Amino acid sequence: MQPSRFRRSIAIAVLIAGCGGQQAHAPERPPVAGKSVVVVGDSLAFGRFADTREDAFPQRVAAALHARPAVLAAPGVTTAQIAAQDVPRGGDAVVVEAGTNDFLYQTPRRRFADDYRALLAKVTGASPGARLVCLTTWVPNDVPPAKIPASFYDATIRRACTGGAVADLSAISAQPGMRGPAGRPTSFGPGDAFHPNSAGHAAIARLIESRL
Repeated sequence: MQPSRFRRSIAIAVLIAGCGGQQAHAPERPPVAGKSVVVVGDSLAFGRFADTREDAFPQRVAAALHARPAVLAAPGVTTAQIAAQDVPRGGDAVVVEAGTNDFLYQTPRRRFADDYRALLAKVTGASPGARLVCLTTWVPNDVPPAKIPASFYDATIRRACTGGAVADLSAISAQPGMRGPAGRPTSFGPGDAFHPNSAGHAAIARLIESRL
């Protein structure tokens, strides 16, 4: 999601895999143990730039809950592009990580509000009764200001996420140790200074777990 390297893409990677391993950061009440966690999103949900796929926050959350991850994600996509895809069904918990590219591409205000509501309707309709967690945008404080600020997109996410819990990423993205350094080797190629590193993904996973 680094602005200078973005390009619009309608290609979506669907990653559906089982998850095992030790419970690292489980909440006191594991709500979906042995079941399914659906995650939809952009490059963060895709895993950039964790050291390995297993370090990415969707896999961490699923491992902590002893659940299966079902991930629909791709780098550079907007909320509308995610909503245009067939989303995984039957989740016991659903995590929506969208809006950062809308900020970077400056999706108009009304269009984003409509797109985000449509995405939530689609993912909750595909997983009726699931616990819902909506993540705010990932916009580090060194990103240049824009005409439509990130705070607008975050406020829209908060208003739309009725019946769910909101996980605010701003405190994590503001910590330099949760990002970079640029050029480090990862399973997704050389890391940058924008996306979360493995420590950032771990912090995001813990935040999501606290909302489930």
